[in-house]
Amino acid sequence: MIVFVAEHHKDPVRCIVSSSDDKIFASVSENGVIYVCDSATGHCTSGPFRLTNVDLSDWGTGLDACFSPNGKHILVRCRPETILSCRAVVWDTERGEEFPIEGFDFVFIHRGHNKGKIASMHWTNEDGSLIQAIARGIQRPTRIQVQLRDVRNGRSDSQFDVTGVAVAQFSPDGQYLAVKKWSENAIELWDLENHRMARQSPHPPGNLPGNLRSLHFSPTGDCLMAAFRESHHKCLWRIEINQMTSFDLHVGYDPPAIIHTNHVFVPRDNTVEIWEVSTADSNMIFKTEPLTTSSITSICPSRDGHRLSVGSRDGTVRMRDLEDLRSNQPVIT
Repeated sequence: MIVFVAEHHKDPVRCIVSSSDDKIFASVSENGVIYVCDSATGHCTSGPFRLTNVDLSDWGTGLDACFSPNGKHILVRCRPETILSCRAVVWDTERGEEFPIEGFDFVFIHRGHNKGKIASMHWTNEDGSLIQAIARGIQRPTRIQVQLRDVRNGRSDSQFDVTGVAVAQFSPDGQYLAVKKWSENAIELWDLENHRMARQSPHPPGNLPGNLRSLHFSPTGDCLMAAFRESHHKCLWRIEINQMTSFDLHVGYDPPAIIHTNHVFVPRDNTVEIWEVSTADSNMIFKTEPLTTSSITSICPSRDGHRLSVGSRDGTVRMRDLEDLRSNQPVIT
């Protein structure tokens, strides 16, 4: 059932993100307006805020965001396909103030002695100088620099390098940096607490190291999905039990599919498919009825998997209750 429809935005909703306790969520439209709302009612609790320190024309569909551990700051970021540097904005939701930071990717750290800091990623040359972009036909750089920043001003106070990198991705809680290296058929997890590789898992054979397209963590950080170029082949690493599963599923990338423990949420035009992934196969177990007359531009499952937020091109956010999926009902097509 639909729990609520929040109609605050006047432009397509490009991003939805929940706080760590799931009590509030933030939605960001393509014109850079942020609303913070109550997850039970959809009522606006803070905002609207308008981003002013970014060129929104470059953000496209790669808009993303995350909450600080205390829920008082929102980091709005982009995930570009062609450039190696972008500008993120940190919003103080109580003061209504913002400041920009540069990098390739960003996340808040939610545990350890670095809790509350911002981790940022930068591609660098061998001499350590930062790379802003690469020309067509030029080999992509392989060294990244991870910086830990103060949430009050964005200044870096520590950093470390990882070499030989093909693809990298922060976990949502800022505990790990997932790394796929060019020379290895394995995915590494680097601990941001001690700047060391914490664990490693090989992915199934048959995919060359250079064919990896992307890495995507689940919202809870317990699973990592690897996608490959020119293929529907996926690998799902269940991190806590150190189990790697291989399956085939076309998930699309605009907006991206979201992994949640044993399920993958796949947006398709104006509906969402829910797929169950086991060690042997993947099967669609549910498909929502059309949620809107316009196309879906962003999805966000709650951390317990009971609710699903859906942002649409018409500027609305819909919250769907998924509790009935706990029963063994047939697939709805």
